[in-house]
Amino acid sequence: MRIDYTNFESWLAVLLACIATGVWRLVGVIFYNRIKEDGLLIKWINGVAYSMVAAVMMMILVYPSGVLSTTMVEDRLIALAIGIISMIFLKKLLYSILISMVSFALLVNYF
Repeated sequence: MRIDYTNFESWLAVLLACIATGVWRLVGVIFYNRIKEDGLLIKWINGVAYSMVAAVMMMILVYPSGVLSTTMVEDRLIALAIGIISMIFLKKLLYSILISMVSFALLVNYF
């Protein structure tokens, strides 16, 4: 079932999303000097943030949508492994992303 949203509802959703993220950024600015950089709270926040990114990444890899869903899961996982290995050795995020993308393109087109 497809739901059509009005222009107003779409802009309202964008506005509410901006407010939701902006509130937490404002809280961060307010409490910046009161929170220890190596404290338990920051470690917990980092852990939650990293786990959310990992969960979204795995959802995209295992249950992709669009054009990505036409590729084999093995190709996606191999490209991810190549990206992680290049990150470990190169210690450069941009290069690792590019290497992973190129390896995925080669896997999909030539193997």
